[in-house]
Amino acid sequence: MRGQLVTAGSPTNDAERLIEVGRALFEKLTTDPVLNVIELPDGLGVCLVHAVRGGGKIYVAPDESALWVGSEVDYAAGLGVFRDGARTCVETFAASRKHA
Repeated sequence: MRGQLVTAGSPTNDAERLIEVGRALFEKLTTDPVLNVIELPDGLGVCLVHAVRGGGKIYVAPDESALWVGSEVDYAAGLGVFRDGARTCVETFAASRKHA
């Protein structure tokens, strides 16, 4: 079963693509994530929030690169480092599930 996705408004086609990328990454980390989506300012991409204890956030850029931050990092702080170019290596997502 795919995780539930909650969005505010109707995302654009480009945002839909990025949401799918983020969802696929979250599915490597946990089963059936319930995700809230925030479209980022200035065309930076989207942020998917798994709003449960220990859930975290994945910021996805238009080039499909992504940054994962833990739940202890607030949205603005995560956005700041994402805006500065920080990204998570894609292999890290697969490795995280193996150790869970």
